[in-house]
Amino acid sequence: MLFKNITHIKTDILIIGGGTAGCMAAIFAKRKTPHLDITIIEKAHIKRSGCLAMGLNAVNAYLVNTTPQEYVEYVKRDNYDVIRSDLVLSIGERLNRMTHFLEELGVPFPKGEDGKYIARSERSIVMYGEHLKPILAEAVAAHGIQVCNRTPAYRLLKDAGSDTVVGVAAFNIRSNEIYIVKAKAVLMCTGGASGIYRPSNPGLARTKTWYCPYNAGSGLAMGLRAGAEMTSFEMRFVALRTKDVIAPTGTLVLGTKMPQCNARDEKYIRKKQDMLGRGLTTCERLQFTIAEHEKGRGPCYIDVSALNSKQYKELVESYLNMAPSIVLDLLEDPAHPRTHIEICGSEPYINGGHGMAGFWVDTYRRTTLDGLYAAGDVAGGAPKKYISGCFAEAEIAIEDILQRWSSFQEPKIDQAVIEQAANDIRTPLNSEGCITFNELEDRLQKIMEEYAGGSTQNYETSRDKLLIARKLLAALSQSAGDVRATDGHSLMRVHATLERTLLARVLVEHMLARRETRWPCYQTRLDFPVRNDLEYKLFINSRMVGEEIQVVKRNLQSPYALLTKEGKAA
Repeated sequence: MLFKNITHIKTDILIIGGGTAGCMAAIFAKRKTPHLDITIIEKAHIKRSGCLAMGLNAVNAYLVNTTPQEYVEYVKRDNYDVIRSDLVLSIGERLNRMTHFLEELGVPFPKGEDGKYIARSERSIVMYGEHLKPILAEAVAAHGIQVCNRTPAYRLLKDAGSDTVVGVAAFNIRSNEIYIVKAKAVLMCTGGASGIYRPSNPGLARTKTWYCPYNAGSGLAMGLRAGAEMTSFEMRFVALRTKDVIAPTGTLVLGTKMPQCNARDEKYIRKKQDMLGRGLTTCERLQFTIAEHEKGRGPCYIDVSALNSKQYKELVESYLNMAPSIVLDLLEDPAHPRTHIEICGSEPYINGGHGMAGFWVDTYRRTTLDGLYAAGDVAGGAPKKYISGCFAEAEIAIEDILQRWSSFQEPKIDQAVIEQAANDIRTPLNSEGCITFNELEDRLQKIMEEYAGGSTQNYETSRDKLLIARKLLAALSQSAGDVRATDGHSLMRVHATLERTLLARVLVEHMLARRETRWPCYQTRLDFPVRNDLEYKLFINSRMVGEEIQVVKRNLQSPYALLTKEGKAA
């Protein structure tokens, strides 16, 4: 029988997720306390895993000529006042140091004639990050950190004598074993979620997405099942990207300074900026691009016709460090370089690095579950932290774990809990149903696309549509027992799709609860089309009680008190 054997692992600090935040957290921990055992559980292989598996060509949170407090004000303006300022400030104070540490590990950064980093903006610098993940993986190995690759985490495990998180149940898809990992402290670094909405490209190209197509939000789902509080799921992130290959537009707009134009060659973004007398927010760039299509002036482009051959070559080289697939498009006909690069919005994602959906955490990155921390894209409340901000959160969490080390107890997990987790992992293998994970995923994405504001709906939705989505998702969840897996890989995909379905249910409840439009395109309610600061300048949070999703509101200011329906502190 597959996954019959159970392997027990005991460690000091367990890090779930081996992306950039998880790898860096492990390195920080081992450097500060070499005698501790550090273990990373990773679904793929840390050499090329997570949302930066292909690399990165810029650090988008580096303070060139600005202060941490100014960084907070920028993030606040860009997100229409609803952010956790305390979290953003704690990140801002560490951004530059995190970048310097990354360079120390061997990631190359080009320098100008003055010996300084090459700035793309006052908060962004150029890097050569094609080998970012391999470099981090080598550093992890050099520090003697134990890594369990090809091992998706499935369920958080709590201490027998308390409600403290002390481990995880996981399964290795190569050895067909179930792993029970016990630890004194657990740090969640699994990232956000893609695949909840229909992808931008069909068929075999469906994995050509902006966010890693294999990020299923597993850590968020595990946290929800364990009773953790979540925040801001309704603030989805939608990336403005190049059409088809879904490559970053920042490389074009910030890197080349080339304009965004509509089909009539009108520089509509610059026109909007001149009209408003200010720079546009991130979601406004997407909103106004969609508006051009709605008014019959699409499609929209980045006009790179003014680039000379040297600049065009530099553009191609820049993409090689982050999105190599667009290079084939740019060089399709080398004798006639592309002059107009079409742009579009991606499908929506749950993401705590660009957006702010994720675990509700305090300034030490402690979640509401004792013993469990969260950092990176899985931690909520602090948008626009990007790679350096994720590293900052990893360091903050590790520092608090080590400071509190004497208070952590030896983990003890009831055997009955272990057996139940193992049986639940195996359930799809024993199912007599005939539903495949592909069929379940297609149904999930169709529901979310049509009723919860997918790209074909211009990211717009309403109460009536969301209520239909709620009903259909509930029915879809009931069919979970009929989904069948035949091997380790399909078992991983089944559980990932069920986790996405849970996150979709939570997302719909959050979207129903925010009866305004605060972040256009990210969160647009056709029945409440304007911002309502009087009632909704607050956080929408949630947690699960059994199978029920309970939504609550929290004050925008510390101590972030729970609010009643009337908007008063409880």
